[in-house]
Amino acid sequence: MRAVARSKRDNDFGEYLAALAAQCLDSERVRGLSERSLSELHRCFELFHAYILLHKINDVADLTPQTVKDFLLRVNPIGSPAQGKMYVWSIRKLFGFLSLRQIITDNPARHIPHPKARPRGKLPMYLKPAEIRALLETAATLRSLQEFTILSLLVTAGPRPHEIGKLRVQDVFLEEQYIFLPVKGGWYKRTPISASMADTLRDYMDAYAPKGPALFLNTWKRPVDRSWIERLVRDASRQAGIRHPVTPNMLRHTFATWCADRHGAMVTRALLGHCSRSHSTDVYMHLIPGKFRVLMNRHPYQSTVRRARSHR
Repeated sequence: MRAVARSKRDNDFGEYLAALAAQCLDSERVRGLSERSLSELHRCFELFHAYILLHKINDVADLTPQTVKDFLLRVNPIGSPAQGKMYVWSIRKLFGFLSLRQIITDNPARHIPHPKARPRGKLPMYLKPAEIRALLETAATLRSLQEFTILSLLVTAGPRPHEIGKLRVQDVFLEEQYIFLPVKGGWYKRTPISASMADTLRDYMDAYAPKGPALFLNTWKRPVDRSWIERLVRDASRQAGIRHPVTPNMLRHTFATWCADRHGAMVTRALLGHCSRSHSTDVYMHLIPGKFRVLMNRHPYQSTVRRARSHR
Protein backbone atom coordinates (compact mmCIF):
# COMPACT_ATOMS: atom_id res chain seq x y z
CA MET A 1 0.00 0.00 0.00
CA ARG A 2 2.85 2.36 0.84
CA ALA A 3 4.53 1.58 -2.50
CA VAL A 4 1.32 2.41 -4.37
CA ALA A 5 1.01 5.74 -2.53
CA ARG A 6 4.63 6.61 -3.33
CA SER A 7 4.11 5.74 -6.99
CA LYS A 8 1.08 8.02 -7.13
CA ARG A 9 3.05 10.81 -5.50
CA ASP A 10 5.88 10.41 -8.06
CA ASN A 11 3.38 10.54 -10.90
CA ASP A 12 1.72 13.66 -9.45
CA PHE A 13 5.07 15.47 -9.27
CA GLY A 14 5.87 14.41 -12.83
CA GLU A 15 2.55 15.77 -14.08
CA TYR A 16 3.10 18.96 -12.10
CA LEU A 17 6.52 19.44 -13.73
CA ALA A 18 5.06 18.65 -17.17
CA ALA A 19 2.43 21.36 -16.67
CA LEU A 20 5.15 23.86 -15.76
CA ALA A 21 7.12 22.83 -18.84
CA ALA A 22 4.04 23.49 -20.98
CA GLN A 23 3.76 26.96 -19.45
CA CYS A 24 7.43 27.56 -20.23
CA LEU A 25 6.77 26.62 -23.86
CA ASP A 26 3.82 29.02 -24.01
CA SER A 27 5.95 31.86 -22.66
CA GLU A 28 8.68 31.20 -25.24
CA ARG A 29 6.06 31.07 -28.00
CA VAL A 30 4.80 34.50 -26.91
CA ARG A 31 8.39 35.79 -27.03
CA GLY A 32 8.52 34.81 -30.70
CA LEU A 33 10.73 31.72 -30.56
CA SER A 34 10.75 29.85 -33.86
CA GLU A 35 8.68 26.70 -34.34
CA ARG A 36 11.82 24.64 -34.81
CA SER A 37 13.24 25.85 -31.48
CA LEU A 38 9.91 25.25 -29.76
CA SER A 39 9.89 21.71 -31.14
CA GLU A 40 13.38 21.09 -29.73
CA LEU A 41 12.33 22.50 -26.36
CA HIS A 42 9.26 20.25 -26.29
CA ARG A 43 11.35 17.18 -27.14
CA CYS A 44 13.85 17.92 -24.37
CA PHE A 45 11.07 18.56 -21.84
CA GLU A 46 9.48 15.22 -22.74
CA LEU A 47 12.79 13.44 -22.18
CA PHE A 48 13.27 15.20 -18.84
CA HIS A 49 9.73 14.26 -17.78
CA ALA A 50 10.48 10.60 -18.59
CA TYR A 51 13.75 10.86 -16.65
CA ILE A 52 11.91 12.25 -13.60
CA LEU A 53 9.43 9.35 -13.63
CA LEU A 54 12.14 6.73 -14.18
CA HIS A 55 14.24 7.89 -11.23
CA LYS A 56 11.20 8.50 -9.01
CA ILE A 57 12.01 12.13 -8.28
CA ASN A 58 9.06 13.47 -6.31
CA ASP A 59 10.17 16.81 -4.90
CA VAL A 60 11.60 20.10 -6.14
CA ALA A 61 14.44 19.76 -3.64
CA ASP A 62 15.67 16.70 -5.56
CA LEU A 63 16.30 18.81 -8.69
CA THR A 64 19.99 19.39 -7.99
CA PRO A 65 22.90 20.21 -10.32
CA GLN A 66 23.90 16.56 -10.16
CA THR A 67 20.41 15.57 -11.33
CA VAL A 68 20.75 17.89 -14.31
CA LYS A 69 24.22 16.56 -15.15
CA ASP A 70 23.06 12.94 -14.96
CA PHE A 71 20.13 13.75 -17.26
CA LEU A 72 22.39 15.46 -19.82
CA LEU A 73 24.79 12.52 -19.80
CA ARG A 74 21.91 10.12 -20.30
CA VAL A 75 20.34 11.93 -23.28
CA ASN A 76 23.71 12.68 -24.93
CA PRO A 77 25.88 9.62 -24.19
CA ILE A 78 28.18 10.09 -27.21
CA GLY A 79 29.03 13.64 -26.19
CA SER A 80 27.92 15.32 -29.42
CA PRO A 81 28.67 19.08 -29.04
CA ALA A 82 25.74 20.21 -31.21
CA GLN A 83 23.23 17.91 -29.53
CA GLY A 84 24.62 18.64 -26.09
CA LYS A 85 24.39 22.37 -26.68
CA MET A 86 20.72 22.03 -27.59
CA TYR A 87 19.94 20.02 -24.43
CA VAL A 88 21.84 22.44 -22.17
CA TRP A 89 20.05 25.39 -23.78
CA SER A 90 16.66 23.68 -23.31
CA ILE A 91 17.22 22.68 -19.71
CA ARG A 92 18.44 26.19 -18.90
CA LYS A 93 15.20 27.55 -20.35
CA LEU A 94 13.13 25.26 -18.13
CA PHE A 95 14.95 25.96 -14.88
CA GLY A 96 15.20 29.66 -15.68
CA PHE A 97 11.40 29.67 -15.97
CA LEU A 98 11.04 27.76 -12.68
CA SER A 99 13.37 30.22 -10.99
CA LEU A 100 11.45 33.19 -12.41
CA ARG A 101 8.21 31.72 -11.06
CA GLN A 102 9.99 31.23 -7.69
CA ILE A 103 9.21 27.52 -7.74
CA ILE A 104 12.89 26.84 -7.07
CA THR A 105 15.16 29.07 -5.00
CA ASP A 106 18.42 28.13 -6.70
CA ASN A 107 18.76 27.36 -10.41
CA PRO A 108 20.62 24.01 -10.69
CA ALA A 109 21.31 24.54 -14.41
CA ARG A 110 22.87 27.97 -14.08
CA HIS A 111 26.48 26.78 -14.04
CA ILE A 112 26.11 23.88 -16.48
CA PRO A 113 28.55 24.73 -19.32
CA HIS A 114 27.92 24.24 -23.01
CA PRO A 115 29.96 21.38 -24.46
CA LYS A 116 32.96 22.54 -26.45
CA ALA A 117 33.13 21.59 -30.09
CA ARG A 118 36.31 20.52 -31.80
CA PRO A 119 38.25 23.32 -33.49
CA ARG A 120 37.13 24.09 -37.03
CA GLY A 121 39.24 22.14 -39.47
CA LYS A 122 39.36 24.88 -42.10
CA LEU A 123 38.37 28.49 -42.56
CA PRO A 124 34.88 29.22 -43.92
CA MET A 125 34.75 29.76 -47.66
CA TYR A 126 34.08 33.27 -48.91
CA LEU A 127 33.86 35.04 -52.26
CA LYS A 128 36.49 37.29 -53.76
CA PRO A 129 35.63 40.96 -54.43
CA ALA A 130 35.51 40.31 -58.18
CA GLU A 131 33.03 37.45 -57.65
CA ILE A 132 30.80 39.60 -55.46
CA ARG A 133 30.86 42.36 -58.06
CA ALA A 134 29.98 39.91 -60.83
CA LEU A 135 27.16 38.43 -58.74
CA LEU A 136 25.52 41.80 -58.03
CA GLU A 137 26.05 43.22 -61.54
CA THR A 138 24.52 40.10 -63.11
CA ALA A 139 21.60 40.12 -60.65
CA ALA A 140 20.96 43.80 -61.41
CA THR A 141 20.43 43.04 -65.08
CA LEU A 142 19.13 39.46 -65.24
CA ARG A 143 17.17 38.98 -62.02
CA SER A 144 14.02 40.66 -60.70
CA LEU A 145 14.23 43.70 -58.44
CA GLN A 146 13.15 41.59 -55.45
CA GLU A 147 15.85 39.00 -56.08
CA PHE A 148 18.48 41.71 -56.55
CA THR A 149 17.40 43.33 -53.28
CA ILE A 150 17.66 40.05 -51.35
CA LEU A 151 21.10 39.30 -52.80
CA SER A 152 22.27 42.81 -51.94
CA LEU A 153 21.09 42.38 -48.35
CA LEU A 154 22.90 39.05 -48.03
CA VAL A 155 26.12 40.59 -49.31
CA THR A 156 26.07 43.95 -47.51
CA ALA A 157 24.48 43.05 -44.15
CA GLY A 158 25.26 39.36 -43.65
CA PRO A 159 21.84 38.09 -42.45
CA ARG A 160 20.94 34.41 -42.24
CA PRO A 161 18.44 33.11 -44.85
CA HIS A 162 15.59 32.62 -42.37
CA GLU A 163 16.10 36.18 -41.10
CA ILE A 164 15.44 37.46 -44.62
CA GLY A 165 12.25 35.39 -44.78
CA LYS A 166 10.98 36.81 -41.48
CA LEU A 167 11.78 40.42 -42.32
CA ARG A 168 8.68 42.62 -42.08
CA VAL A 169 7.80 45.93 -43.67
CA GLN A 170 7.66 47.56 -40.24
CA ASP A 171 11.24 46.44 -39.56
CA VAL A 172 12.68 48.67 -42.33
CA PHE A 173 13.73 52.24 -41.48
CA LEU A 174 15.06 53.80 -44.66
CA GLU A 175 15.67 57.34 -43.44
CA GLU A 176 17.64 56.12 -40.42
CA GLN A 177 19.35 53.45 -42.58
CA TYR A 178 18.81 50.38 -40.43
CA ILE A 179 16.60 47.30 -40.28
CA PHE A 180 15.48 45.05 -37.43
CA LEU A 181 16.44 41.43 -38.08
CA PRO A 182 14.90 38.55 -36.08
CA VAL A 183 17.95 36.64 -34.85
CA LYS A 184 18.60 33.53 -32.76
CA GLY A 185 17.06 33.63 -29.29
CA GLY A 186 13.81 35.29 -30.33
CA TRP A 187 15.04 38.89 -30.24
CA TYR A 188 15.48 41.60 -32.89
CA LYS A 189 18.87 43.01 -33.81
CA ARG A 190 19.19 46.54 -35.11
CA THR A 191 21.32 46.16 -38.25
CA PRO A 192 22.70 49.22 -40.05
CA ILE A 193 22.57 49.35 -43.84
CA SER A 194 24.43 51.51 -46.33
CA ALA A 195 22.90 54.43 -48.18
CA SER A 196 22.91 52.49 -51.45
CA MET A 197 21.22 49.52 -49.77
CA ALA A 198 18.57 51.87 -48.37
CA ASP A 199 17.99 53.24 -51.89
CA THR A 200 17.63 49.69 -53.25
CA LEU A 201 15.10 48.84 -50.55
CA ARG A 202 13.21 52.05 -51.29
CA ASP A 203 13.04 51.21 -55.00
CA TYR A 204 11.80 47.71 -54.18
CA MET A 205 9.12 48.90 -51.76
CA ASP A 206 7.93 51.55 -54.22
CA ALA A 207 7.72 49.02 -57.05
CA TYR A 208 6.22 46.07 -55.19
CA ALA A 209 4.38 47.90 -52.37
CA PRO A 210 4.01 44.85 -50.04
CA LYS A 211 0.49 44.85 -48.60
CA GLY A 212 1.01 42.23 -45.90
CA PRO A 213 3.44 42.19 -42.99
CA ALA A 214 6.12 40.16 -44.85
CA LEU A 215 8.60 42.19 -46.90
CA PHE A 216 9.55 39.50 -49.43
CA LEU A 217 6.99 37.13 -50.96
CA ASN A 218 7.34 34.21 -53.35
CA THR A 219 5.18 33.41 -56.37
CA TRP A 220 2.40 32.06 -54.14
CA LYS A 221 2.31 35.30 -52.10
CA ARG A 222 3.90 33.63 -49.10
CA PRO A 223 7.04 34.78 -47.26
CA VAL A 224 10.20 33.46 -48.90
CA ASP A 225 11.84 30.62 -47.00
CA ARG A 226 15.34 29.20 -46.67
CA SER A 227 15.09 26.83 -49.65
CA TRP A 228 13.80 29.65 -51.88
CA ILE A 229 16.77 31.86 -50.95
CA GLU A 230 19.26 29.00 -51.37
CA ARG A 231 17.91 28.35 -54.87
CA LEU A 232 18.13 32.05 -55.72
CA VAL A 233 21.78 32.28 -54.60
CA ARG A 234 22.71 29.11 -56.46
CA ASP A 235 21.08 30.18 -59.73
CA ALA A 236 22.33 33.77 -59.57
CA SER A 237 25.92 32.67 -58.91
CA ARG A 238 25.82 30.34 -61.92
CA GLN A 239 24.56 33.19 -64.11
CA ALA A 240 27.44 35.32 -62.84
CA GLY A 241 29.94 32.73 -64.01
CA ILE A 242 31.07 31.62 -60.54
CA ARG A 243 32.17 28.04 -61.03
CA HIS A 244 32.15 26.78 -57.43
CA PRO A 245 28.88 26.30 -55.47
CA VAL A 246 27.67 29.39 -53.58
CA THR A 247 25.32 29.31 -50.58
CA PRO A 248 23.69 32.06 -48.47
CA ASN A 249 26.01 31.13 -45.60
CA MET A 250 28.98 31.72 -47.90
CA LEU A 251 27.71 35.25 -48.53
CA ARG A 252 27.41 35.74 -44.77
CA HIS A 253 30.99 34.47 -44.36
CA THR A 254 32.10 36.89 -47.07
CA PHE A 255 30.52 39.81 -45.23
CA ALA A 256 32.01 38.67 -41.90
CA THR A 257 35.50 38.22 -43.37
CA TRP A 258 35.42 41.65 -44.98
CA CYS A 259 34.15 43.25 -41.77
CA ALA A 260 36.68 41.48 -39.51
CA ASP A 261 39.53 42.39 -41.85
CA ARG A 262 38.69 46.09 -41.66
CA HIS A 263 36.95 46.70 -38.34
CA GLY A 264 38.05 43.97 -35.93
CA ALA A 265 36.24 41.50 -33.71
CA MET A 266 34.00 43.85 -31.71
CA VAL A 267 32.27 45.46 -34.70
CA THR A 268 32.01 42.12 -36.51
CA ARG A 269 30.44 40.43 -33.47
CA ALA A 270 27.86 43.21 -33.16
CA LEU A 271 26.94 43.20 -36.86
CA LEU A 272 26.60 39.40 -36.99
CA GLY A 273 24.49 39.28 -33.82
CA HIS A 274 26.86 37.01 -31.91
CA CYS A 275 26.74 36.89 -28.12
CA SER A 276 29.41 38.99 -26.39
CA ARG A 277 30.83 35.81 -24.81
CA SER A 278 30.67 33.81 -28.03
CA HIS A 279 33.78 32.60 -29.86
CA SER A 280 31.88 32.20 -33.14
CA THR A 281 33.42 35.41 -34.48
CA ASP A 282 37.00 34.21 -33.93
CA VAL A 283 36.99 32.08 -37.07
CA TYR A 284 36.73 35.24 -39.20
CA MET A 285 39.72 36.92 -37.56
CA HIS A 286 42.16 36.16 -40.35
CA LEU A 287 43.68 38.35 -43.03
CA ILE A 288 42.48 38.28 -46.61
CA PRO A 289 45.44 36.84 -48.61
CA GLY A 290 45.84 40.00 -50.65
CA LYS A 291 46.93 41.87 -47.53
CA PHE A 292 49.91 39.61 -46.91
CA ARG A 293 51.72 41.03 -49.93
CA VAL A 294 51.24 44.60 -48.72
CA LEU A 295 52.36 43.76 -45.20
CA MET A 296 55.48 41.90 -46.31
CA ASN A 297 56.49 44.76 -48.60
CA ARG A 298 56.47 47.00 -45.52
CA HIS A 299 58.82 44.70 -43.60
CA PRO A 300 61.85 46.78 -42.49
CA TYR A 301 64.41 44.24 -43.81
CA GLN A 302 62.58 43.39 -47.02
CA SER A 303 64.84 45.42 -49.33
CA THR A 304 67.74 46.72 -47.22
CA VAL A 305 70.44 44.30 -48.35
CA ARG A 306 70.83 42.70 -51.74
CA ARG A 307 73.64 40.50 -52.92
CA ALA A 308 75.34 41.53 -56.13
CA ARG A 309 75.15 39.13 -59.07
CA SER A 310 78.17 37.02 -59.84
CA HIS A 311 79.75 37.54 -63.30
CA ARG A 312 81.38 34.14 -63.66
